Amino acid sequence: MPAPRTYLTTIARRLVGARRLDELVRAEPVLRLVRELGGGTLLDAGSGSLGIADLLDERWRVTAVDRAFDDDGAWVRPPRTRAHRVVADVCALPFPDGAFDVVVAIDLVDRLAPGRRGDALRELGRVARRRVIVSSPAGPAALEADRRLLESLRRPPRWLVERVGAGLPYPADLEVPLRAWGLVRSFPSGSPEAHVRLARRELRPAGVVPSRLAARALARGLRDERPWARRALRRLRGGDAAPGYRTVVVAEIAASRWASSSSVSAA
Repeated sequence: MPAPRTYLTTIARRLVGARRLDELVRAEPVLRLVRELGGGTLLDAGSGSLGIADLLDERWRVTAVDRAFDDDGAWVRPPRTRAHRVVADVCALPFPDGAFDVVVAIDLVDRLAPGRRGDALRELGRVARRRVIVSSPAGPAALEADRRLLESLRRPPRWLVERVGAGLPYPADLEVPLRAWGLVRSFPSGSPEAHVRLARRELRPAGVVPSRLAARALARGLRDERPWARRALRRLRGGDAAPGYRTVVVAEIAASRWASSSSVSAA
């Protein structure tokens, strides 16, 4: 049976909102890249309890995949989402080649053991038909920011302890495995200093309620594609100049891959 504290946490989150500002800060640049394609099928890899499905409109049919959807036991029952949920290992996805128009992975690669990161990225490329978008903390500046954050907290969350212990990928570690599938580009997202400020604010007990209420309003604005929401989230990220806390990598799946597949099918 879940501990009483888990029940209380679930009730509190549903009263003030399940979204965190940090989730929206990291999702906003990815959502822009998704919306460029107009609509289709999307795989949200490593989505956690919410993912990005409810930040997109009905033009997108979303499948969420993760090892579990309870956010490490933080929920008695994960909140509802319109995504179809599939429990699976990201290194062995139970989908055929090119099953999704777009594959998205936000803060997934850094949660994997270093030896599994390349395998996961190649698997994401395998099931994508048009585009892969990967966003992850990456590089020495990001790792140093996480170390400072860890040292400043009396009770650091498990994800932070594990992230610092395992180390972060370099931007090239995200790019190279995806080059097999097509043209790859990348850009920084958010400053390390802004990440530390926001994380400290949201992890303090006194900051939980106001930050969750602000996230509720910003999530609505982001879903409705309001410019004020994008501007507010960019300010919370501290801009997007290098060296960023996160690196966003976009792989455009080569048309020749599907042309050759079509030829084989026709034959």
